[in-house]
Amino acid sequence: MSMLIFTAEETNLIAIYKADTLAATLAGIDEALPDILDEDIVTIAESASRKLAALTEPDFAALSFTPDDDIDEVSGYD
Repeated sequence: MSMLIFTAEETNLIAIYKADTLAATLAGIDEALPDILDEDIVTIAESASRKLAALTEPDFAALSFTPDDDIDEVSGYD
């Protein structure tokens, strides 16, 4: 598995939409995009989706997405 770095903002967003599977998580983010009015949040969501799409299902299952406001970047790896 390659080391993907998710920003704190991406991690927080993924934590909101995290489902049991990678596909369901991506679908949740994609479904929400048209309703997001803040362009900065849209940019974060699109970036997070691109990074998530590069993962395999087992890689996704191994990651932990815990919201954290106190750090600039997190890997999502335990």
